[in-house]
Amino acid sequence: MHERAEKTPWAARACYALGGLATGLFLGVRLAAFLVQARGIPLPLGAALALGPLLALLGGLCAPLVNGHLARYAFGGQRAGWILYPLCVVFALRFRGLVLDRAVEGGGIALSRGMNLLVLAGGGILLALFLLHLLFALRECLGGAGAWLRGLSRRDVCAILVLWGLVNLLVYAYARGSATIYSWDSAIYWRSTYSLAETFRDQGVAAALSRVYESIFTTDYNDTIGLLCIPFALLFGPSRLVYLMSIGNFCLFPTLLLIWGYARSLRPRGYWLPAAGMLALPSLFYTSVTGYVDIAGTAVALGALLLHLKEPGKGRFSRYLLIGLLAAGAVVLRRWYAFYALAFLLVLCVEALAFRRSPAPVLGYLCGFGFPLLYFLQTFVSGRLLADYAQMYAAYDLGLGVDVRMLQRYYGLFLLLAAVALGLWLCRGKATRRQALFLLLEPAVCAFLFVHVQSHGQQHLLLYAPALACLLVLGFHYLAGRGRLGVILTAAIVLPTALSPALPRVQSGIIQDYPLVQMLPTFSYAPPRREDAYEMVELIRRLDEFGAEGKKVGVLASSFVLNQSALVNAEDSLNLPRVSDVDRDEYLVNLAAVDQRDGFWDSIYTCDILAVADPIQLHLGEENQQVVWAPAHCLLEGEAIAGAYRKLDETFVLESDGITVYFFEKLREPTPEEKQELADLIHQVHPEMEIHTGA
Repeated sequence: MHERAEKTPWAARACYALGGLATGLFLGVRLAAFLVQARGIPLPLGAALALGPLLALLGGLCAPLVNGHLARYAFGGQRAGWILYPLCVVFALRFRGLVLDRAVEGGGIALSRGMNLLVLAGGGILLALFLLHLLFALRECLGGAGAWLRGLSRRDVCAILVLWGLVNLLVYAYARGSATIYSWDSAIYWRSTYSLAETFRDQGVAAALSRVYESIFTTDYNDTIGLLCIPFALLFGPSRLVYLMSIGNFCLFPTLLLIWGYARSLRPRGYWLPAAGMLALPSLFYTSVTGYVDIAGTAVALGALLLHLKEPGKGRFSRYLLIGLLAAGAVVLRRWYAFYALAFLLVLCVEALAFRRSPAPVLGYLCGFGFPLLYFLQTFVSGRLLADYAQMYAAYDLGLGVDVRMLQRYYGLFLLLAAVALGLWLCRGKATRRQALFLLLEPAVCAFLFVHVQSHGQQHLLLYAPALACLLVLGFHYLAGRGRLGVILTAAIVLPTALSPALPRVQSGIIQDYPLVQMLPTFSYAPPRREDAYEMVELIRRLDEFGAEGKKVGVLASSFVLNQSALVNAEDSLNLPRVSDVDRDEYLVNLAAVDQRDGFWDSIYTCDILAVADPIQLHLGEENQQVVWAPAHCLLEGEAIAGAYRKLDETFVLESDGITVYFFEKLREPTPEEKQELADLIHQVHPEMEIHTGA
């Protein structure tokens, strides 16, 4: 009996050592590939594989600690848990492309067949470890969630149904009343959603899911969020109304429901607190009805934040593993949520130091955030998340003035100051200090990180909505505890902010047109109506005629008023039928638009017709859009490449905007000397830009 008891620990140590060897080899191979992919740093494969013996040694020596951790956080010692390990190893061997081949692509890794099998086995063991931790975390959370759901009254259910009905009614009214044209970010997901729906319908689920997965690695606007809109797209068709209704149901409503749930958890009686929390952020509604499906990431980020706020004591590893996983999910939906995730981590570290919390929350968050991204999406992390966006989006850094105007336009300076004041007031109380400090620091750190890369667009302001919503709800709750004065202060904060967008006002598409100080939100609930909308339709139909003649067409205009995306989406935005079946993807040539992002594209010389706007249409200024301004200027002024083109007698006028569109027909290929003249003009602003002239 004594002899058997002595052998059991050594058998366990051997298992942990073998598992450590396999997982170490897997991690070493992944690390070597990652360093090459992300930074071009070659790590000798032998050095990387040394991680295997090191983890084998640690696994054997630290077996009691590992065993205790698994028993506490990952169903260690339970038979069901052990079954998962061989299943995950089989999964890794069966789907080696997902587990290994795609991840090390471009990393210069070559392994023997035997080493491949051992590395894949390590990947399977690592996946099983993560899943066991995740299942344990879900079991903990589901118990509390189930108890909360069971506590909902019939009135609560009715309130949720009323909220759902209001969301649908308001989104429907806005969509039906709109007569404008959508382009760029507000149109990209709309179009890709219905393209994905067609893939589901015509090629099946497997092909559609494969497309979604590939899009994560290959495009800036991946199809993951589009999955949320697929049900409505398949049932009701590709109209803008259907698209906005799907955003309202699957993106906006879950976000509002989480705000409602947080408010109800603080104040179970009465419905004024949830209403105040939602009405204080009217920009959530506006952002969704303008077509920014990015709000889906806000719901996920808000869910992660609520799990943190509801975690008492020193924090559990399992809870924060789930929080990290949600943060990773938001990043996959839209990569700029990485700013939110990084700020969350940094403030979590500050919180651990300031309030002497356990390091378990930080470790759990790192595991939950890092594992799914690096295990399944390593080349997404190395190739896209870690790209030099400060350089890539240098042209989009329009100065702090734009950031200040954007924040005030959609939130209002009054609300922002009120939120800061509430946060500082809550920091005075011992019971609310930790939560208030986190809710103040997280958006501040996030904004600091973001403005060092680029200026804010409307959708980027969603980064601050989770913390702002929770801070306001928490502050209103404690204000109400002060009696009638607290209720009056809450109403004084909420009502002006909620009602300001209801005032009639003219909205500009250029943020610099707005004042530097805007006390209340300056957007409008009124559905937009563009005066030149039908003129834009006529313009794209004229371009279709060129395309029907077999001509390639390029649009030398890139402003918020006139750009190729707006033209392509004009008819669908107004729910008008196509009068030509010409393939616009075939005849419309994509031209470079932003200097730092695109550089100069030779595709301009493949166009038979160039549509040039006068005044030249730019959205980032002449200094950042030379690739549009310079060729447009040359054609309008008869310089450089203009000799190779003939200005047609026909013109097209957008009267309400004061824009005249001229058509230039290509007569011959521009000579190397003419191309060089154009290049010299661009080089006056960007001497480093590479431009092929054929000279």
